[in-house]
Amino acid sequence: METQTTVFYEIIVEETNKAFITESRRDALDYYEEGYSVFEKHRTVTQPSVNTQTRTLVTLRWNNNPDFEEE
Repeated sequence: METQTTVFYEIIVEETNKAFITESRRDALDYYEEGYSVFEKHRTVTQPSVNTQTRTLVTLRWNNNPDFEEE
């Protein structure tokens, strides 16, 4: 079974209602400190057999989230 997980960050620019993606956690933390909304996303793709594939996307909002730790 093959499994691949990627982590990326979606930054929301609320003034323009647009978003962009970065793979850099450091960049995401910089935007978070500037007050932007940041969503951490984990995408996992698993291929248990040749004919099947499972995709899972988990999203964690950094802002207003008591479980978020910057470390």
